[in-house]
Amino acid sequence: MGLSKLQFVVVFVLCSLLVTSQSKDVRENAYSQCVYKGSCVSNRDCKSQCGPPEFPPETIGLCQPSPRGHGNICCCAKD
Repeated sequence: MGLSKLQFVVVFVLCSLLVTSQSKDVRENAYSQCVYKGSCVSNRDCKSQCGPPEFPPETIGLCQPSPRGHGNICCCAKD
């Protein structure tokens, strides 16, 4: 027995909502490990912002989309 168009749409919407909510949780968990320091265009912009003396030398500086959706921001995280 096949699904009607309405049943297919309902199943598709439910799956989409599930995937969207799960991916949002993953993104928020990834961001929670960061200390944010200033805006950036590339990872090179984050080297000075995520380096000594404020952070240990092994700190990684990554240029990531802002969690609030306003451009890019440096994420300073330990290796």
